[in-house]
Amino acid sequence: MGRDSIRLRIVVASVVPVVFAGAIGVVAAVWWLELDASSAALWGAVLVAAAAGGSGLLALISARTGLRALDDLTDTVERLGRGELEARYPMRGAGEVDHLGHHINLMADQLEAARGELDREKADLKQRVTGQTRELQQANRLLMDIANRDVLTGLANRRRLELELERYISLSKRTGVPLAVVMMDLDKFKQYNDAAGHLAGDTLLQTVASTLRARARATDLVVRWGGDEFCILVPGAGPDGALKAAEGFVGAIREAAAALQLPGGGVVVGASAGVACYPGDGEDGTELIARADEALYEVKATGRGRVLRLPRS
Repeated sequence: MGRDSIRLRIVVASVVPVVFAGAIGVVAAVWWLELDASSAALWGAVLVAAAAGGSGLLALISARTGLRALDDLTDTVERLGRGELEARYPMRGAGEVDHLGHHINLMADQLEAARGELDREKADLKQRVTGQTRELQQANRLLMDIANRDVLTGLANRRRLELELERYISLSKRTGVPLAVVMMDLDKFKQYNDAAGHLAGDTLLQTVASTLRARARATDLVVRWGGDEFCILVPGAGPDGALKAAEGFVGAIREAAAALQLPGGGVVVGASAGVACYPGDGEDGTELIARADEALYEVKATGRGRVLRLPRS
């Protein structure tokens, strides 16, 4: 049932009975006139009609007041239904509509308090989720770093090199910036390790790693390839620049290892290096590494302690 229909029923229920009583009073007055009754009786009928009319007017005013209260109550309920939990019924007195409005206001208070508590819980949950997400991201970065780093030397490992090499090759294809790979191997490391022991060998590897890291540029990537082999990714270096960089790495290792030579000088640790450049020596990372490795083994087979880039075939 719509609001207009309810309003109409209230008006009819409030006013019609009184209007009907007034009509009876008017009919009675006319009837007394036709009968030429006494003036006292006539005035009595008139008073009855006037009283009925006044009562009807009062009933209409009362109905209008009730309708306004009903409209306010309906508006309040509709606003609450739309989620406007701050809506309240304006109390006017102690009538039935106000009594109902009072209970609706109490319900609205409870709903608003519940929503406030829910909002606080949501904010707290969001804060916890944000914190846990941040912790998870930090843990993932730590795990990624561990997965891509050599435990003994702290250098990047082979997996990291493979990822970075493909990325730099893609960059070089787009920009034309050259790229070089230097593969290095320690000369006579096995003899040193057997003579001095594995702990001394680990110390030597750590010293070499620190030396290469200090010698490399910020854009270079120094990698422990495995065992006593190292690899340096040198972005922006052409053939001449790559050979010069490799010679600098070999010389730095020779100087650093000299401080760790065994008593008597029986084993002198040095380094050899093979160089490959993109795009001349390979079209992808696998070909580039293979070419640098081939150059390294050529050096190892022909005297060690040198740097070589194989000529183009």
